[in-house]
Amino acid sequence: MMTMVRIPSFKCLLLLLVVVVIGLTVGLISKCTSSPSPRNLLQVEHLRRGSSNNNNDDNKEGFNYYQSINDGEIEDVGQKSHQVSSILKRPAAAINRKKTKASISKPNPDPPSLGGLDYPFDEEEGGDGGANTKTKSDGAPRKKAIGGQSDVTDITCNINNGKYKIECKKDASEVYIPFNFIHKYFEIYGKLEEPKEGEEQTFTWLHSFAKIYRPNLPYNPKGIFTYFENYNVEVRDRVKCISGAEGVPISTQWDPNGYFYPIQIAQFGLSHFSKFLTEGEPKRAILEDGDDTRGGWFPIDLVGTLPNDNNDPSTNHFVQIQSPPSSDLNVKLDIGVTKPRMLMLSWQMRVMGAAEQRRPNVTFTATVRYESQLYYLHYVLEDFLIQAKDKHIYHGLGSRSLSAWHHIIRDLGVDLQKGINTMSQKVKKSKILKIVRSKVQLESISITCTSPGIPILLDNMTLSTNEHLAQFYQAADWFVTHQDRRGGWPIPVRRKFGSDFYPVLKSGWYSAMGQGHALSLLARAYSVTTNNSHYGEACAKAVATIFDHSGEENGVRAVFMDKYVWFEEYPTTPSSFVLNGFMYSLLGLYDVKSLSVMGALDKAESLYDAGLISLKAMLPLYDTGSGTFYDLRHYTVSGISPNLARLDYHVTHINQLLTFATFEKDPIFKTVAERWIGYTEGTRAAHN
Repeated sequence: MMTMVRIPSFKCLLLLLVVVVIGLTVGLISKCTSSPSPRNLLQVEHLRRGSSNNNNDDNKEGFNYYQSINDGEIEDVGQKSHQVSSILKRPAAAINRKKTKASISKPNPDPPSLGGLDYPFDEEEGGDGGANTKTKSDGAPRKKAIGGQSDVTDITCNINNGKYKIECKKDASEVYIPFNFIHKYFEIYGKLEEPKEGEEQTFTWLHSFAKIYRPNLPYNPKGIFTYFENYNVEVRDRVKCISGAEGVPISTQWDPNGYFYPIQIAQFGLSHFSKFLTEGEPKRAILEDGDDTRGGWFPIDLVGTLPNDNNDPSTNHFVQIQSPPSSDLNVKLDIGVTKPRMLMLSWQMRVMGAAEQRRPNVTFTATVRYESQLYYLHYVLEDFLIQAKDKHIYHGLGSRSLSAWHHIIRDLGVDLQKGINTMSQKVKKSKILKIVRSKVQLESISITCTSPGIPILLDNMTLSTNEHLAQFYQAADWFVTHQDRRGGWPIPVRRKFGSDFYPVLKSGWYSAMGQGHALSLLARAYSVTTNNSHYGEACAKAVATIFDHSGEENGVRAVFMDKYVWFEEYPTTPSSFVLNGFMYSLLGLYDVKSLSVMGALDKAESLYDAGLISLKAMLPLYDTGSGTFYDLRHYTVSGISPNLARLDYHVTHINQLLTFATFEKDPIFKTVAERWIGYTEGTRAAHN
């Protein structure tokens, strides 16, 4: 006789609950390890042209993404972020992944934003890399359960009546479109963030990586120039090197051989001035000054000291290195152990007895170590810009009059990187070694001379963390030295625009943006220098005539609709009315008038007032409802396509307006800036 065991009803319920929990746990584990959750894909219910996102959150200041470089106008700020991947990627170590390329049908030509690219998309994640996906005889994939709860199938997305056909995913009524297609189609940026311990991975969606700077204080013509303390001009790809003869950048934007580009040089000076105000005095280590600090030269018998030129023994001395009368000179300076990040090497130099027909063959060499490699930075008295071969990098200091003292300032980290770039001209850009500045170490300094009997005079040889103020003055002095008789700085290269905008600027054209940047730089030099007459005179010449003449007259003036005065960044005929260059020209005029620069005040004030009226009247013409126009060429050339501003240029427009809003009372600047900020966050103008 079988004995029946009766289980109380409450225990029965408890047992049933345990069974259910175990079942759900198994199902959840199966879902996580077999197939992706729809949340791991970009979910799009409806692909709608012109859809609005009215979520006006504050600017995402926490993201460390920066503006892209376009030399002369837009600048990287600090360390650039890497290019965002064009596809959603998952950690490869956690899955067995199989890639396929989407089938794309393009009966019509690609729009420029797509660039003719295919759109790869990962197979469903699973232990077999997607091998269990069954296919019907007609080629259509079968449904595959995810976690036993939902069905995801591969479907073809037919976009704009077959212009693009791409593989998508479908789960019930939801459709999932590969983000790499969304990125290209709508110019939207995204990034899979690395999850923190114990947190789920998240996907960051942004309409712009460009950084918006909200000024904390009113703009000060004696202070930081807008947000240029974040600029690092010399590291731009379009900077060939820093000129050894002039101490300013050499641009390759429109000529690979390199040329002096006033806009770039002014930005170089303004950035260093702004950095000086924010960072203060650098850390310095004096290597040799002929007085209190004597260098450890070898051989010492070739090195002596002399009083300076006024023959007053109570004043400072300098070092004389005398090459033997019948042999070559080769001396080395023991620098000891240098401190990290001290990569600015500067010295004052004079070469005696150097007639032009007998240029001395003198070389200063700084040996630097990068990781395990030694590189040799040679500074020679030659006119070429830069040459490099087999770890030897040569920077020309020029063959100018050598009988006068010259102040040489070299950033060893920048000089090394530019040399590596020069050696790698035939290498794919992504493969070029990008140095990490903190890993560069100065090993030694040496001087050689193969011209017997030539005395070389040195003074104030120094290592420092930066030389912002000295580099600011080098840029300002370049503008004083190179200003032409018309008061401008002509750009020595031909400028051609897009195929549908036919004007061509011949070499020697002026830019209102170049004039404006120069004024901002010179006005600051004028304000902080006691003996400042040469900076003031340069400002007066810069505003005297060029702003009054049209592009056809080799000036920068244009008039919109026969009413509004404009100063052209590119003074073409017909006019283009570039917005950001015009606003920079106004800032330069504002700086001069605000600082009451002698001889330039009245003219700068009248030019600024006329330009401000035009800016306020014409700002609405640049608003697209979702961004801004770069210029107004579509108004001046019949039938031409509008030239939309890239998002980084759009953000430049915003930052400029925010600057104007700090000193101009008219609310239009802040109102328009806030609306344009909304466009960077997905907001669009309302439709009817």
